[in-house]
Amino acid sequence: MGETLFELEHAYDRGELAAIFREFAVALEAETPVELHSGERRLTIDVPADVVAELEGEHEDGRTELEFELEWDDPDGSGIRVTDAGEGEGAEDAETTAVDESTSTGADETSDRVETSESPGRRSRFEVYEDRAEEWRWRLVHWNGNVIGDSGEGYASRSNAERAARGVMRNAPSARIERRDE
Repeated sequence: MGETLFELEHAYDRGELAAIFREFAVALEAETPVELHSGERRLTIDVPADVVAELEGEHEDGRTELEFELEWDDPDGSGIRVTDAGEGEGAEDAETTAVDESTSTGADETSDRVETSESPGRRSRFEVYEDRAEEWRWRLVHWNGNVIGDSGEGYASRSNAERAARGVMRNAPSARIERRDE
């Protein structure tokens, strides 16, 4: 498999997800490019008339995952274009999430970032990293660089730490503040 050009990951409610699939359907039926945005980058996809579609569902460790992939012949690689979000006609930011590779965050730590867009230039992110004890952890970093939350425990694998960070992303929008007098 080749280089990952663009990856989106974001917690959606069912209605928001339906709207995204509708946008795909409209673009495919109109034979126009599909456009996706993540804060800093914009993805334009020219889907040809003939594609191979793969739908894969799996269940592991109490979680269900469904992946949808489209594949087509594209010898010159022109079917997918990634540009800065501010470039091109109609460029705009959307509230989405992207998973980006980043450099090491410390002497003995490697880190991936799961970024969330609040407004242009102000992006909080989840960082998934391996600590000195060789356990995987996540931390929520405010756009100003301050750590505002962390996993509180280490995980045996990067995927388990990422799954935990996604769980926070999914559940935080509906969380409420509870005062405890303890």
